[in-house]
Amino acid sequence: MGKYIIIIVTLLCSVNLAANHLITNEESKKLTIYWDASFSQKDKNIAKEFQFLEAFFKVYPNTTVNLVVVNSKALANENVEIKSADWSTLKQKINTIQYDGTLDLSLVNTKVKADFLFFFTDGKSYFGELERNLYSPKIYTISSTPDINKKFLHETSFFSLGYHIDLQQMDADSGVKAIKENKRMIRLEFVTNENTNSQKKYIEGIVTDGTDVLPNVNIVVEGKNRGTITDQNGGYKITVDPGDVLIFSSADKEKVTAKISPEDNFVDIKMTDNVNNLDAVIIKSKVEKEREKVYVGLRKEDKNALGYSVQSTDVDDPINLGQALAGKFAGVKILDQSNLNNIRIRTQKTILGDSEPQVYIDDVPVGDQLDLRLLDSYNIKSVRVLKGFAATNLYGSVGVNGIILITTKGGKRITDDYKEDKSKEEKIPTKVFTAPLIVSNAPISNFVTLFKKESDYDKAYEVYLRMRDFNKDNVTFFVECADYFFDNNQQDKGILILSNLIELFPNNTSVLKILAFNLEKRELFDHARKTYQRIVDVSPLMSQAYLDLANNYASEKQYQKSVDLFKKITKNKISEIESFRGLKSQIENDFKHLLSKRNQKWRTNHIDQKYFTLPKYDLRVVTEWSHPIVEFEMQYIDPKKQYAVLSHTMEKDKETINRELASKYTSDEYIITNTDKGDWYLNIKLPNNYKPNIKAPKFLKVKLYTKFGTPQEKLQTHLINIDRIVKNRIFTSFKL
Repeated sequence: MGKYIIIIVTLLCSVNLAANHLITNEESKKLTIYWDASFSQKDKNIAKEFQFLEAFFKVYPNTTVNLVVVNSKALANENVEIKSADWSTLKQKINTIQYDGTLDLSLVNTKVKADFLFFFTDGKSYFGELERNLYSPKIYTISSTPDINKKFLHETSFFSLGYHIDLQQMDADSGVKAIKENKRMIRLEFVTNENTNSQKKYIEGIVTDGTDVLPNVNIVVEGKNRGTITDQNGGYKITVDPGDVLIFSSADKEKVTAKISPEDNFVDIKMTDNVNNLDAVIIKSKVEKEREKVYVGLRKEDKNALGYSVQSTDVDDPINLGQALAGKFAGVKILDQSNLNNIRIRTQKTILGDSEPQVYIDDVPVGDQLDLRLLDSYNIKSVRVLKGFAATNLYGSVGVNGIILITTKGGKRITDDYKEDKSKEEKIPTKVFTAPLIVSNAPISNFVTLFKKESDYDKAYEVYLRMRDFNKDNVTFFVECADYFFDNNQQDKGILILSNLIELFPNNTSVLKILAFNLEKRELFDHARKTYQRIVDVSPLMSQAYLDLANNYASEKQYQKSVDLFKKITKNKISEIESFRGLKSQIENDFKHLLSKRNQKWRTNHIDQKYFTLPKYDLRVVTEWSHPIVEFEMQYIDPKKQYAVLSHTMEKDKETINRELASKYTSDEYIITNTDKGDWYLNIKLPNNYKPNIKAPKFLKVKLYTKFGTPQEKLQTHLINIDRIVKNRIFTSFKL
């Protein structure tokens, strides 16, 4: 009898163990976590993200986690076993992550073998694109900051049958519930002029809070699997049927519903904070002409999208611009009528006191350090002032302290009789150079001096991290810190540090050009291309950006893309640009230079035959500057110590600089022929009244070709921080 009891107990234990084994296998999951460690994630709400992970591991207590940490490179790739919901080891690893640089989405592998793929990110990336595929696991994008790329996060999750978990708008348990119940997302609709269907009915409008426009507002057609979100200007457009109800929702705002009648074409929404009981405002209109348009720079925009009336004045007589701003605009305070650094625009968004406005001349940003006396009053057509984020949203967050828009008389159209630049081959008077001919390097940075005191590069990087938060507005800091690591073969750290510029200044074209120049200097042409593309996106009216992008394709050896873009430029087929007239000489020489390298695989049909003949020059020098207004003189010193001066100053070249501003280009080329043989030098000299600005520097890129167009051709490229020059500097020598 005892023997049978032992057998029965043994069988029961075996069955119980087998059942437990099956349950364990059933509950065990594989999870891949991609953790965005870019600089924009530094101040995210990590407590909410930890609450989410805590809730997830309670539901899935036995999980194998592959943690991949990425920014501009893959920082870590580790496996962590979670048992009985104990995820303390994983939490400890996440807590040690340093946030720096920008995110390269191409580093995210969506082909991993896992039950879930979690991507903790704000979705903002300027380097690389996410490679989506049909065989990826369900992707759950998880964000905890209000400033996110909602379109990217939503679409990435939607097309993988996952879900976007916005911890600003849902709690941790709701996020985990969406995963467990396999909740589906609605399909977002983004209507553009290109995909508009005349057979469908659309509703469009602007969503504001009464003061500012509201981006990233969720808009859902009630009862239908369709919706959209507002763009950065608070605008939306969506397909509807008469009788549909639109539901508008956003974090910290009262939900708004609007029923669409057959006559409605436009529905503007004013949302209120959910801490009060104010009624939402819904404004409907039937025809487009009822929506007032106003000029903002060279563009017409919907007045309802601005949040403020646009204050403007047309200039009929020559004036002092400072006086005009002070006398005709409410809320504009003039501390010094000569410098925009001493002009304040009162804005409702200011918390710590007013700051400098952002200035645009013919839609080209010129920063906040422009000396108003340098502007030709006779060439100013009108001045407009926009206040508050609602208006400056059209120009990016750099304008949070206000925007001053100056439209020149040449800004709207460059007439056919517009004069070309004078030939650079004309004779230039020479003088004798009396100073010693010594090529000098750039001064050693104080930041680099600190790094050199450390025993290794990791410790030097830690010094950089300690200084970073105190220098977030200092462009020179990031450039010079990156240079130190690049120069010491620490390329990963160099890219990481340098890429912060696109994270911190994504809408500032002057800073973006500095970034692109420095990336090209390090032959990181793919990153430079993405930066130039960002410049085109931010400022599509800037003709210089298209030439830069075409040349960058060539540097990256994407020759066909370069040829195709040059074809568009030379045929004036870029719709945003009226004319490339000011860049004509450069474009021709660069295109001819490119085509001289062609082979039979290149598609070169429909190109004017003149571009297939490459000219020969003793010396070709192309200078390009980062800021729309950069003043300098270049002295070309020959073997006899005689020198010729080619200037770019407001004192001597005011008409040329005004033409550059109107045509939106920031470069020039000089061709020198019949030169003396021997050693030559280039000396850069600054105007006597130049005031350096280390935090917001101006860079000059100099491309120097000797024996251009011949088999003996050589190229030197120099990148000079103008604000690190003390009056003048001989920066290179070369033989002819």
